[in-house]
Amino acid sequence: MIDDGSIDTLERPVRGKQRNEQQADLNRDAVDAEWEERQTETEGSREEGEQTRQSGFHRLRALMQVAGGNARNHIHSFRVILSNRRKRKHIAIPDLPSILKPQNVAALLIALCGVAMVFLDHSSPIWARRLPDAYHSVFDVVTDAGKSDWVLIPTGLWILAVIFRDWQANSFRRKMIMSSLSVYASFLFFVVAASGLLAIALKWNIGRARPSLFDEMGPLAFEPFAWQAKLSSLPSGHSTTAGALIVALALLAPKYRWFIVVVGSWIAVSRIIVGAHYPSDVAAGLVVGGVFSYLSARWMARRRLGFRYSSQGELLPTLTNVFSSGWLRALSNTGNTRAAGVHHSSEVS
Repeated sequence: MIDDGSIDTLERPVRGKQRNEQQADLNRDAVDAEWEERQTETEGSREEGEQTRQSGFHRLRALMQVAGGNARNHIHSFRVILSNRRKRKHIAIPDLPSILKPQNVAALLIALCGVAMVFLDHSSPIWARRLPDAYHSVFDVVTDAGKSDWVLIPTGLWILAVIFRDWQANSFRRKMIMSSLSVYASFLFFVVAASGLLAIALKWNIGRARPSLFDEMGPLAFEPFAWQAKLSSLPSGHSTTAGALIVALALLAPKYRWFIVVVGSWIAVSRIIVGAHYPSDVAAGLVVGGVFSYLSARWMARRRLGFRYSSQGELLPTLTNVFSSGWLRALSNTGNTRAAGVHHSSEVS
């Protein structure tokens, strides 16, 4: 038989085709295996992510439960403290100073604002514009100190921290200090926020034009109930905040009262220099904020909350040296010898 190679040439393509099909099957199997492996990894990562989310949710839920329990305990303690407030209201207190009676406060406002409007308001915008630019640059920074944010934010955060944290494990002295600081932080927060809201209600309804409209409308332009920012000059909100803080801080730190008065007054005057208000606006704001702060302190002193009356009838904080270094050292001292001693004795027994 003659071998002409026809068989060889016919079988080679068949075998090559089989090998290609086998290789393709192997490739598909490898791809399928890789895909299944990726799917397994994806499912595993999803499960891990789900477990992490569930774990985070459980931790957050536990923290919220603890914070809620602490808040309930603090609210209950506060209610107990105020439960006999009616008895404390009848403590003998000095009469309200004559200058702070409503009719006299109204007379003071009319007198100060009237004098300022007649003798100062018509010239203050012109005077402020003629000042060198350096003055405006400096007092643009000073006037920002009259914003309420730098008082409301830290005091608000402190109040929240006290409400939602458990402080029972601390020493007695530290708890007393933190309790007093919480009362004073609440006092500062209230007088700044409430007097600011009062100033907003007054200025938006009185409707006095700001100095930016001096050339068009003059210093005595009023459009009551206009409810526009450019017509909300009287009283000054920054000056109201400054007046509230001057009185509040002067009551809390009597040794520094004159320093506080001078700094707060310059913050109020800065509103005239930057051209945002007239002198009468500033005077009205200082009176409104200061009177509101003092009356709030009297309300607290009548209930023995943070303030008290001396034998001479002077309004004083219940704990002196509120800003002393001893308070700060006691507050920063995280050690609790009393709690540690109790814990140690319980372990020994």
